Amino acid sequence: MKTLVVYSSQTNNTKRLAEAAATALNAEMVSVGAAGDISNYDHIAVGFWFKGGGPDPATQDFLPKLSGKKAFLFATHGGAANSTHVKNGMNKARDLAAGATVAGSFSCPGEVPVKVQAAIAEKNPNAPWLPDAPAATGHPDEKDLSDLRKALRDSFS
Repeated sequence: MKTLVVYSSQTNNTKRLAEAAATALNAEMVSVGAAGDISNYDHIAVGFWFKGGGPDPATQDFLPKLSGKKAFLFATHGGAANSTHVKNGMNKARDLAAGATVAGSFSCPGEVPVKVQAAIAEKNPNAPWLPDAPAATGHPDEKDLSDLRKALRDSFS
């Protein structure tokens, strides 16, 4: 079985998860913009960051291409891991990958730079994740990476 890890990362939070996933799965790793032809891969793990309550735009364009594949979705975000905002965003990703068999998913907070938090607060003080963003400092951490590796093993074994 050939496995590919595809990721999109704005602040390297998701890239850190993608590197851990690629190592755990002994897989090739590429950015979403360089993914190209995925027809030779059986399993594809896709990592993304949240923008506007769901996957970033590049990942939104990529997810429908997973049709017929076994997939695993993982994400970083500024919100609390079990928040409604995050659950809705992960569901949006699953909906976009509707033609795939989504074997599992994982999400964890990702550190949001203080400057970004301040800019968002000025533009959109009602951003649902903003109150949780300070708690994301230092994430993804070693526990997040370990939890991701376990979720991948459980889903792709």
